[in-house]
Amino acid sequence: MNFDNEVQSEQAALIHHNAPIGIIGGYVVACILASACWNAINPVYLGAWLAAGAMLSIWRLVIWRSFRDLEFSLPVARRWLHLAMLGAALSGCLWGGSVFIFFSTDEFLYQLLYVFAAAMMGTTAMFSFSAHYPTFMAFFMPTNVSSVLGLLAQGSWLHFQIALGAVIFMVVTLYFFANYHRMFLKSLHLRFENTVLVDQLTVQKEAAESANLAKSRFLAAASHDLRQPMHALTLYLDALENHDIQGVARTNLANARQCAQTMDEMFRALLDISRLDAGAVKADIQVFSMEPLLERLRMEFEPQAQAKGLVFKVRSCKRSVLSDPALIERILRNFVANAIRYTERGRILVGCRQQGENLRVAVYDTGLGIASDEQGKIFEEFYQLGNPERDRAKGIGLGLAIVSRLVALLGTSVSVVSRVGEGSMFAVDLLREDGSAQARVVASPQPAVRIDMKGLFIVVVDDEEPILAATREILEQWQCTVLTATSGATALEQLAASQRAPDALICDYRLRNHETGIDVIESLRAEFNVDIPTIIASGDSAPARMREAEANGLRVLHKPFNEQSLRLALTKVLASHESQSA
Repeated sequence: MNFDNEVQSEQAALIHHNAPIGIIGGYVVACILASACWNAINPVYLGAWLAAGAMLSIWRLVIWRSFRDLEFSLPVARRWLHLAMLGAALSGCLWGGSVFIFFSTDEFLYQLLYVFAAAMMGTTAMFSFSAHYPTFMAFFMPTNVSSVLGLLAQGSWLHFQIALGAVIFMVVTLYFFANYHRMFLKSLHLRFENTVLVDQLTVQKEAAESANLAKSRFLAAASHDLRQPMHALTLYLDALENHDIQGVARTNLANARQCAQTMDEMFRALLDISRLDAGAVKADIQVFSMEPLLERLRMEFEPQAQAKGLVFKVRSCKRSVLSDPALIERILRNFVANAIRYTERGRILVGCRQQGENLRVAVYDTGLGIASDEQGKIFEEFYQLGNPERDRAKGIGLGLAIVSRLVALLGTSVSVVSRVGEGSMFAVDLLREDGSAQARVVASPQPAVRIDMKGLFIVVVDDEEPILAATREILEQWQCTVLTATSGATALEQLAASQRAPDALICDYRLRNHETGIDVIESLRAEFNVDIPTIIASGDSAPARMREAEANGLRVLHKPFNEQSLRLALTKVLASHESQSA
């Protein structure tokens, strides 16, 4: 990258910045020198020299003033540098020409005083004109060469020695100035290179953010549109399950349910990523014992491991840690599921060990192993090892991406040790509870009380007719009284003659004509003046939508969901409503 033009503009700006103090300071030195020599040298000569210096200084200041309000574009910078160099050269010649005045006296002291002043001016110029080598040389050489020539013209050995010292001073000054100037120019080039790199990085960052935003928008839109028919399909399959179907039809139904379950798992993984990126997941830090959590892992995964002929062991651990038990369980479930998925023979071990102030919970396997250059990539979205054919039975490559977000949320870290062909170890470090933590101990989760749905009056609002029909089918199989509507206004119209408030409301989040489920909930609650238990059935994974629903204290059930999930969600909201009313 060539920055010569930018460097020249910066040089001009710096020379312009230093010009006033240099011009005024130089003239002040000339006045002090003339006053010191006033009685030894013809005052007419000194007065004429000072007058010439004053006129030159005024001219240089006027030129400086004319450039003060200008931006130093390349043409302006070049013009100013030419004028600054001319002014420096004239000033140097004026100082150099004064050698005839100050050496007109035979008194050595005044000659030496002039040589000292010339050397001092040369040194000062090194800083005033440091940004531009030609301007410095235009002043320095006439000033100091003339003093050397004046000394040599005196013919004495002492004058010769002083002249030699002045030459050495000039050489050293020029050497150091050349080095300083070279470093100065290099720093300017580096600064402009860094500026360009920062600009390029900013552009790339903005492009990446734009691409990520576009991906999120696409994902949200595609997810919503695909979830609607998927949700209806899941409910229809659940409804069919409750009918008397035998033989090949039952087998085909089971296969269809398996396909629907696989797609549901994909949607849920995408939803988890969206929720974590949106900041909708909050860690509930508390003290809990690892033993019940590890026992749940054993009960869930031991049959799966044994079905593959693997030895599955979970070492007992009675330690307590400080973290979020639900999120830690999700992390460990992912580790164990991956271990089973990628281990064909051997064993899987889950255990804990002390690691300083932490408790390291690790999952060991004797599976395929991971190459060292791949270990950082496995935490990226959709990245999978050993699955070039994209076999859905091996997942979709979001499990460890979710883990990386969860550990960041919890403020902990994941350790990976693996060798190809020998197996892997995935571990998470948790803060051990030493008795000083001010946190509550999590209780074992209690199963929700099963509420009899028979006779409940439930309103379902959704703008998709297939979803309304499938939901009605499920609820009527539970012997509920069901009212379905495609909008809040339609629901209110059908409820106008009803003396009974709905027992529960199931409402889609995004409806037609910019209506939202929250609008429907507020209008129905206002109509009956009761806090109707409500489920938001959302196919929208956009972070803003999720935050809005959760901010309103609504239970969100993400599409597609099955009969069991719907019953569980209804049970929870109804039980919560009863406990609040009691």
